[in-house]
Amino acid sequence: MDENNDIIQKIIYNEPMKKHTSFKIGGNADFFVSVKTIEELKQALFYAKQKQISRTIIGNGTNILVSDSGIRGIVIKIDIQKFDLKEENDYIEISVGSGNKMMALATQLKKQEISGFEQLSGIPGTIGGAIYMNAGAYGKEMKDIVISTRCMNMKGEIFELSNEEQKFEYRSSVFNTKEYIILEAKLKLKKGKKEDIELQMNEYLNQRKEKQP
Repeated sequence: MDENNDIIQKIIYNEPMKKHTSFKIGGNADFFVSVKTIEELKQALFYAKQKQISRTIIGNGTNILVSDSGIRGIVIKIDIQKFDLKEENDYIEISVGSGNKMMALATQLKKQEISGFEQLSGIPGTIGGAIYMNAGAYGKEMKDIVISTRCMNMKGEIFELSNEEQKFEYRSSVFNTKEYIILEAKLKLKKGKKEDIELQMNEYLNQRKEKQP
């Protein structure tokens, strides 16, 4: 792969991490780049290898604490977006990018009258982050709806993990121990009615506000 690739044009030097985390604190990253495609991600990993610098992978930066000393090496923000649906006999398969935001996805599913995501609709961050930590709320976790997840290792090799292979446990998964980057996931949901979905989403949102004013 040629060093003179498109990703070099997107790299920001000495970037304040407070611009990319929900807590709005922290020092600077030596290098920062946001990738929107798998090819850009491959290029960013190759750049890090070529420059012999460390890599830090983030999603939406939700609940990430960065010290005042910042982050050495390159921070790669995954912003891969996707939304496809396929109707099966007894369920609906949704393919989503790891950069899709949870709350925006919930709204999109409501418009499409697709149910099964309501409990998770108020969780901040991205699909990738939610799968990474097996996020959950009100009796439902990501493990309950994930069919499979497409990933990339640090060599740029792409592979798919089944639900079982992701070793979901309470607020953890295989991604906590392996250097796998989540690219996209297939979710198992079902057809619903927009008014019922909206009612449930509002109920869960109100409960969340009461607990976290």
